[in-house]
Amino acid sequence: MTTKTILGTTVYGQPAGNYDGSSQDWSSDPVTAANYYRGRGGVQTITFSVTAFEGDMFLEACLDDNPAEANWFDTYIYGDGSTIPLTDYHPATVTGNFTWMRVRVEGFSGGTINAVTITY
Repeated sequence: MTTKTILGTTVYGQPAGNYDGSSQDWSSDPVTAANYYRGRGGVQTITFSVTAFEGDMFLEACLDDNPAEANWFDTYIYGDGSTIPLTDYHPATVTGNFTWMRVRVEGFSGGTINAVTITY
């Protein structure tokens, strides 16, 4: 079993990774998914952990070995578009022969993303 962090701790207003500390919309770096290694199966468990989070997260996947921006598509949406702060630990299962996965964040206007992880 493999567990990887798609998006590490990200606090609103504090630059980290691809987040510049002020943008509401941005994407994490991609991580390899189950089918990158061929034969590891198509079931991935994603865990979203947030504290007072305001915004939406879109779990995106790609089927290509070398993904271009146009090759990403949504596989799961976390959030409901409201501005009510959300504190949650939420596992979700997605099925597909994905080679890469990332998180696209939209409307990030407060709180902390503790982590988004993938297990396969």
